[in-house]
Amino acid sequence: MGLFANPLGHAGYPPGVTGTPTTQPASIRAATAAEASAGTLTDCYISPATADTATALDFASPPVLGFGSTTPRPVHATTLSALGAVTLNVTGAAATTIATGGTGILALGNATGNTAVTGSLTASTGLVATTGGITATGTSNINTSGAGVTSIGTGGTGATNIGNATGNTAVTGSLTASTTLTATLGAITATNGNFVFGTAGNKTMYSSVASTTTAGANSAGKVTLVGGTATISTTAVTASSLIRLTRQSVGATGANDLGILSVGTIVAATSFIINAWTVTNATALQADDVSEIFWEIVN
Repeated sequence: MGLFANPLGHAGYPPGVTGTPTTQPASIRAATAAEASAGTLTDCYISPATADTATALDFASPPVLGFGSTTPRPVHATTLSALGAVTLNVTGAAATTIATGGTGILALGNATGNTAVTGSLTASTGLVATTGGITATGTSNINTSGAGVTSIGTGGTGATNIGNATGNTAVTGSLTASTTLTATLGAITATNGNFVFGTAGNKTMYSSVASTTTAGANSAGKVTLVGGTATISTTAVTASSLIRLTRQSVGATGANDLGILSVGTIVAATSFIINAWTVTNATALQADDVSEIFWEIVN
């Protein structure tokens, strides 16, 4: 960029621009405001009048202080615009700071308002989205190498959703709950694993257990035989259900014979029958068996 024009237009005067006297253009001119703003300054200079009237001059790279200098020159600029890719401090060891002292909004994104970050985005304290959430469209890792506790959704009153587009949740490794793991709607399924009770005292617990023949939707309960039989009404039973039967006590049977317990007719989603057969005849009920029987449906 030349700063001094040759007033007489011949090589006898210092050209005041880069190159040699024999390679200088015949003349240079003052840049227009548009050229100054765009940085198009071929054989042009910025006049004081243009600089004074400009509200903002954007430079891709500020000019240096003198020929060969690497010191940036302060410029009269309020914005820095780049149509192509922009690289900031890729080789420097020092921190790169953007908009930490201002009170305005720091916006990162394209024309539709989306923000794309390739690599990692790190917050030394916390990364907070007050509106809109933080969305990761690809694979996301949370605290894979940190020793600290990772908390998700502990302070809010809304739901915490984990899953893909169909609502399924995939967990590789182990899923641990310090108190309870609850599915309010739907099942907890181990597609290729087991429910392991690893500590003494671990057990299967039912929050609702039937105590009469009217069991509602219960999958377990206790009932007293009448005449060696009982019909349990429960919608939990299916045609292929496996039903466990265990004698809890002999009840009022006393010295009379006990029957051999077996499952009778099953009506899907309706009922199943418990029978106590005589030892000598598998088609005759042991009518004086009035034991208390525990039952459990396995579907």
